[in-house]
Amino acid sequence: MIDLVTLKLVAGDGGQGKISFRREKHVPKGGPDGGDGGDGGSIIIRAKSSLSTLRPFAGVKEILAKPGQAGVKRKQHGQKGQDKVIEVPVGTTIILLAENQTSAYRRQRYGFVNEDGSQRLLRSADFQAGQLPPGSNIERQRYFIDYDVADSNLHLEPDKLEALAQPEELYQLMEADQELVLCQGGFGGRGNAQFKSSIKTTPREAEHGTFAEQKLVKLELKLLADLALVAFPNAGKSTFLSKVTAANPKIASYPFTTLEPNLGIMQLKKNTQEIVVADIPGLIEGASQGKGLGHDFLRHIENCQALMFILFLEETVIFDQSLSNKKKSELLWKQYQDLASELKQHNPQLLEKPYLLTLNKADLYDPEEIKQFQTDFKKKKESLLVFSAITGDGLSAVIKAIGSLF
Repeated sequence: MIDLVTLKLVAGDGGQGKISFRREKHVPKGGPDGGDGGDGGSIIIRAKSSLSTLRPFAGVKEILAKPGQAGVKRKQHGQKGQDKVIEVPVGTTIILLAENQTSAYRRQRYGFVNEDGSQRLLRSADFQAGQLPPGSNIERQRYFIDYDVADSNLHLEPDKLEALAQPEELYQLMEADQELVLCQGGFGGRGNAQFKSSIKTTPREAEHGTFAEQKLVKLELKLLADLALVAFPNAGKSTFLSKVTAANPKIASYPFTTLEPNLGIMQLKKNTQEIVVADIPGLIEGASQGKGLGHDFLRHIENCQALMFILFLEETVIFDQSLSNKKKSELLWKQYQDLASELKQHNPQLLEKPYLLTLNKADLYDPEEIKQFQTDFKKKKESLLVFSAITGDGLSAVIKAIGSLF
């Protein structure tokens, strides 16, 4: 599953205005007729419910929109550059890593989005000379030519990307078909026909188009699920998911058989309610610091409404006769504390979600052990549900308890 990509996005620059004069045999003083340049294409991001990963961007480093075409004679405007639409799954977060001056100007002037989620984009008037910060190389720049010269050779310094001091989260697309303009195209420059006046009848000036916005962004997909299964490797999350949903995850008797999140639809309350269950690959101690695949999967828990902790003991521990039931109970409690600690270090708000505490592999424990576990957890004001994903014992009680979380 590809759920994290970094892309350089470059919208299209505005086209250059044209300097020309109407020259016809019977019109000795035809006047200026240079057309305006076309606006550059924008880069638009759109959320699609039909997508589940960022796989379409595997190996993609840069996405470009078309620039606007230059104006031509006879007051014909250049064609607008074609917009580039990129489609991503619902739940994709846009994180800004770097941007050019044009992009920074827009965000500082308007913000990326309004409180209602709408966007106020730049207007052509915002780029008239003198309205931008002094020294900015994104101002409209007029160029002047002699009467017989077709174009200007004026060199403009490129509007380069500049890294942010800290990455900034711009937006998270949470609804299907939601669209945002990530990089707005530049504006076309005015042709010399626009500068004609009663005083200046033969203007020999036009404008360059403005630079387009550029951004270096990280797209991060966070699954939109109702219930997240949280456990260390080999706890039986995949087996549980296969029993309560129609999902068919990989199941084996060794750790880390789940290398990417799996989703399944679970029926609740006599089939009148459905929830999405996410099997998050097994965590390890230190996952919140990036050990194993921790950072890659912990973020998927952030959007889930509730958590289900699945505890277990290794068979070598269960059948170790030198360990008392009390000691085994303490090991289970420590396992729960370790899991909660990893979530807290990643994001303390995760522990504010409603949760369910369960113990899998009930078929391996004797009744006295289970009684000891539940008693000890109750003393710590925690309820422990015991079930077996293999035999199905206790599954109905777990499903009922899950229903009470929603």
